[in-house]
Amino acid sequence: MTLFEVLLALAIFAIAAVALVTAINQIGHAVLESRQYRNVEQGIESVIDEFSKLPVLDEVEKKINPEKDGVTYHVKVTAVRDAKNQEGRILQGLFRIQVTAKWNDNNEEMELSAETLRFIGLFQPTG
Repeated sequence: MTLFEVLLALAIFAIAAVALVTAINQIGHAVLESRQYRNVEQGIESVIDEFSKLPVLDEVEKKINPEKDGVTYHVKVTAVRDAKNQEGRILQGLFRIQVTAKWNDNNEEMELSAETLRFIGLFQPTG
């Protein structure tokens, strides 16, 4: 084996090692980004749960200031006035709960939204 062959093998090994380190670094960034995204999704779910389980639901618009995670939530509860069933009857007592989360990720403004409908009589006692 000549010196040239050894240097050539060493160069190929170095190129492969750099490619492997780069791939591992990109995987790490993807994991961190997906973890942040999932934390924001869980925050939105929590806010929706909080507002959808209130015993009395009114139209409201509220901003929840960021905590240590840096995510700002904007909640908007509005009455649904145009919902109809299959028979064409207007459905009364429905509210739309919309939650939008905003945060910065590497100086890039990120936003995620979700919404749900709730019937106003859902948590009222019967009998």
